[in-house]
Amino acid sequence: MPRPKKIFKIIGGSIIFFTLPTLLFFAFMYFKYNEDLPTGEQGETADVLALKMLDALDHEAYKATDYIEFTFKQRHHFKWDKAQNTCEVYWKNVKVDLDLSNTNNSEVFISDINYDGIEKQDYIQKALNYFNNDTFWLVAPYKVFDDGVERRLVITEEGKKALLVTYTSGGSTPGDSYLWHLDDNGKPISYQMWVEILPIDGLEASWTDWTLTETGAQLPTFHKLLVLGLEIEDLKTSRSDYLQTNTECESADIANEDPELAEFPQLIETCKFGQYISISTGDASYQGKYYYDYRLFISKKDSLIPIKNSDMFNNEIAFLEKVINGESSAYFERLNEIPELEYCTALLTMKHHPIDSMGITFEAENKISFHINYGLPSSCDNINGSIHTFPLEEIESFFKKNVFYN
Repeated sequence: MPRPKKIFKIIGGSIIFFTLPTLLFFAFMYFKYNEDLPTGEQGETADVLALKMLDALDHEAYKATDYIEFTFKQRHHFKWDKAQNTCEVYWKNVKVDLDLSNTNNSEVFISDINYDGIEKQDYIQKALNYFNNDTFWLVAPYKVFDDGVERRLVITEEGKKALLVTYTSGGSTPGDSYLWHLDDNGKPISYQMWVEILPIDGLEASWTDWTLTETGAQLPTFHKLLVLGLEIEDLKTSRSDYLQTNTECESADIANEDPELAEFPQLIETCKFGQYISISTGDASYQGKYYYDYRLFISKKDSLIPIKNSDMFNNEIAFLEKVINGESSAYFERLNEIPELEYCTALLTMKHHPIDSMGITFEAENKISFHINYGLPSSCDNINGSIHTFPLEEIESFFKKNVFYN
């Protein structure tokens, strides 16, 4: 019978035999690939590069895509209804119907039988983690203007422009950063990752295997990460033509009860589109200048329910919000060039206007307007805001279609 000392030597030798090569390999990989997170410049230059990337991928086609189905690494299958903000997640004998707006509404099925046991929330959380991770490998370029995302322009050692994207919130691991490397047209070819799940910072994964889907959206089918391959298979997309109604607007002039303002009636315009109704109310000052209040409602069971602007839009509204603010900034720059307006423009500090701070009105001929108020004194009323109007068809992909359209 072996002596205890010899047994310990055998066990210790086995541990060294199996762990030492692993440790040496990890050390080699660490010193070969590990990189510090680069620094970059936030602001317009970074946003311009991000928009160039989206243009190269035809972002409009992706936004118009309502449904995406795919299999990730032959392990997890997804049926993602973007319009409804839901996803069916499948693995092994488990199916989870994820409600991405409120995960408490999600349902779990084990071998096709509804499961409501003590592990239900664990299954839901696992499905959500799978969704966050696997869909990111599918649509990450389209998420650069999501809420909580910081964008920075980085100049690489080769002198090329790269886009550093940091997710400060959302997902399963907020704080992760990705450095996008682009071709001359702005199309992604790879990204480097500084993420919580990986022990080595700066590892690079390919983004070169693109396919054009049925809806025109460009999506990847494969990524290479070191010697690993990440396959995306069974890819299907579809969209629906939802725009099935027209705006209906009515105007009314209400007599002013103030005798001094008798010649200035209250102006009310009500416009309906689908289940949504915008009401703008104009009241005159004693100088005859009209000031408008904007309210948004949804019609349910013969009742008008007040809603926030953001309640009308899906989770891609941050991109449209960025476009509107860009137009507002451009308008401000034009005002700055007019010497006669110097007093007023000196009082104006441009800031980002969230969608809920804007006024929204539907317009005749199937249009929608976003009204921004700059908060200037009455002496500057002539430039105290901007209006940004779009055809509804042009921005239909931003709406919560299951509520908005007939």
